Amino acid sequence: MKTKSLFLVALMLLFAGTTMAQNYAFRVLTAKGNNTASKNAIRVGSKLNNSDVIVMEQGGYLGLLHTNGQTVELRTKGTYKVNELANNLKASNNSSLTSRYANYVVSELTSSTEEASGENRYKHMKKTGAVIRGSKTAVTILQENKVTMLGDKMEIEWFVYEELAKINKEDVKEYRVVLTDLRNNELYSETTTETSYLIDFSRPELKDQKTILYRVEIADEDKKGIKSNNQVIAKEKESNAKKETREQLDQIGDNTTALGNLIKAQYLEEKGYNAEAAMAYKAAMNLAPDVETYKVLYQNFTERTEMSKEAIITDENSTNE
Repeated sequence: MKTKSLFLVALMLLFAGTTMAQNYAFRVLTAKGNNTASKNAIRVGSKLNNSDVIVMEQGGYLGLLHTNGQTVELRTKGTYKVNELANNLKASNNSSLTSRYANYVVSELTSSTEEASGENRYKHMKKTGAVIRGSKTAVTILQENKVTMLGDKMEIEWFVYEELAKINKEDVKEYRVVLTDLRNNELYSETTTETSYLIDFSRPELKDQKTILYRVEIADEDKKGIKSNNQVIAKEKESNAKKETREQLDQIGDNTTALGNLIKAQYLEEKGYNAEAAMAYKAAMNLAPDVETYKVLYQNFTERTEMSKEAIITDENSTNE
């Protein structure tokens, strides 16, 4: 009799656990505002069951990951039934892959011990020397010395290292971006008043190039000679690995949503394409400019990869101590 009772209790617990697993529908990746699910506050990392009802406040925002790997963004004030949100999604073939990189987001924004693997991931990236940077110059480029590109476009950024340049950045009127082949033959150059520039390999001058050099100079007549070092951009060689990476990148995340770009950024960063990861982070911020989460994640990324002025100068000062 006792054995039978224990069996019934175990069966009930198993059924209850299965029911709970079936009811779990979404995990919260990003959140803004005092939104609730069945009267409970929604936070990053929260799990939403099929029976929950979400109440969004004015100006609120939620980025949700479904168990099938699909993502949903909620931006409009109102009431949403979780089961209806789930039913509106299509089946996905990339559930585990999307969930993996989405969970990195949760691990970075929460201190939950169950997500500690995400923290270890970034520690490992630093130990293995994922970012290689040369000496600082009067004009310092934020990207690595040599960048391998997966796609055709890469945005470069730079800043005037005032201590080395002996000028104030406010005194600079124009910069010139110069692109050359490996023999230093100029392919083309352009001037800009910005401190960023998009290099596009589909341009006629670059379409036949596999590897190029580039530098940034101050174009003002009275400041000639103030420039960055030459840096390298190489197109990734065609291979089965590159094909697989592109296919996976196409499968995870949606280019039209902030959350989709964030997941792509996480994927690109782990694969070592930091320059393109930065572009995906920026796309996420542009699509949701009022959501602080995306700004925090981008700042963390630039600190990890030393792709910000603050991180580079801090590293330089600590090295000189």
